[in-house]
Amino acid sequence: MSPFPHSSYRPGQREAIESIEAAFAAGKRFVILEAPTGAGKSAIAVTLARRAGNSYVVTAQKMLQDQYVREHPDLAVMKGRSNYPCLIAPTHAAAAPCIAGRKLPECEECPYFTAKDVAMAASNTIMNYAYYLAELNYSGGFTDRDLLVLDEAHNAESALMGFAQTGLSDADLARIGSAMRLPQVFEEHAWFDFAEQVLPELGLRGAALEEEARSVPHASDHSLGLLRAKQFVDSAARRLRHMLASEADGSVEWVVEHWRNASGQGVAFKPVSVSAFAEEFLFTHARRVLLMSATILDPPTYMRALGINEEDCEVVTVGSSFPARNRPILLRPSARLTRHHLEADLPRLTDAVARIIEEHPTEKGVIHAHSYRIAAHLARMLPEAQRGRIISHVDSSGRDAALQAHLQSPDATVLLTPSMTEGINLDGDNARFQVLCKIPYPYLGDAQVRARTDRDPDWYEWRTCLSVVQAYGRSVRSADDYAVTYLLDAGFPAFVRRQQDRLPEWFLEAVESEPV
Repeated sequence: MSPFPHSSYRPGQREAIESIEAAFAAGKRFVILEAPTGAGKSAIAVTLARRAGNSYVVTAQKMLQDQYVREHPDLAVMKGRSNYPCLIAPTHAAAAPCIAGRKLPECEECPYFTAKDVAMAASNTIMNYAYYLAELNYSGGFTDRDLLVLDEAHNAESALMGFAQTGLSDADLARIGSAMRLPQVFEEHAWFDFAEQVLPELGLRGAALEEEARSVPHASDHSLGLLRAKQFVDSAARRLRHMLASEADGSVEWVVEHWRNASGQGVAFKPVSVSAFAEEFLFTHARRVLLMSATILDPPTYMRALGINEEDCEVVTVGSSFPARNRPILLRPSARLTRHHLEADLPRLTDAVARIIEEHPTEKGVIHAHSYRIAAHLARMLPEAQRGRIISHVDSSGRDAALQAHLQSPDATVLLTPSMTEGINLDGDNARFQVLCKIPYPYLGDAQVRARTDRDPDWYEWRTCLSVVQAYGRSVRSADDYAVTYLLDAGFPAFVRRQQDRLPEWFLEAVESEPV
């Protein structure tokens, strides 16, 4: 089998592979590949994985894993336990009796462990971030490999943050059968004291749940409920111990979020930065690391976020082969959407969106609303004749259904969403136009975002640029595809000027200012 999976190279592919291999040969441990949609990053990854002899390829979503395997079937695919059915109980492998060490003869044919055996034996295995982090750090079985490829690598920091953060609520404690409840405290440091105090209780409850699970029928609903509770206890205790250790030695700064609702209190501990444990949890499992994304944008800020030494890293950049005329970005400043002006200017935004929809009467499109508040206003206030074209969702649970309804409809539907700037493909007629309503600044009301921004102001601007460029990449997916993107926030012209050193050249060359 040839290492390169296709009969010919796309523009820049061969040069990128050669540059990456040269950087590794020169002793660099990390290589960052920044290449836009359509550059063929997956083929580059597979080529380097095959040449390395053994690798992990990690991507952000399960559907991207499936896409890799469809195109490159020699990769072994491995997903989380919940994706595999249990053969001895009406559940999946994430809540199966084997969680508590109970195995029966039927377990020999377990789909999860069968897939894991194949993945461990394979030379090249593809996983998603969540499974890779959990399995290689806690579960065991997989060994270190020569090459780690992180696809959609702009998501690596957030994946690590999600892996590291932890919390507890009164409802959680009640569910695991504990009489303990969160204390009435008002100072942040007191929550760290609570975390230390609750650990022995979690240990006791974990042992009691496991013992009770062994005493009831293994496939009963009662048994499965006990196993899920035991799994939660083990995970919470492990994460709390790690949080307390890193907080005590000062290697990681943590923020505390406390809330109260009808079920009682809750508390979450979130790391301000993951740079201190990126090596321990993410990079240590391979000798060399390739990080690929269309939106690295600011390599120094990106490397700081992941604790990568600039002297140990090479950056390889590939330009876009898509003609700029096929993917114009039209600056159409229409409404001030900052916190102080949002309410007053929502009617102006609605008029601007209505005008765009009217300009595309027979074409599908997507409106990136940025928030559910803006999406709800547009869905309610757009002209009645246009509302029939709108497909939207009121929360994250309806996201996938809205996307599928848009993709499958033969009509000129318009997908209205605040949460699809990444990970979806709206190629061809699925989106001939798209709208970015608001500059997607991270929410400073989030304590973690605020602390992260205070520590590194460049991070805040970088994450905003990342969201803009990712949203832009949803529609034009090949050299002969075409779509127009409209930027409506009144702040977009100044934003684009201010961020010229971060935004890719291929993005800037498509920007056009409409005549006033």
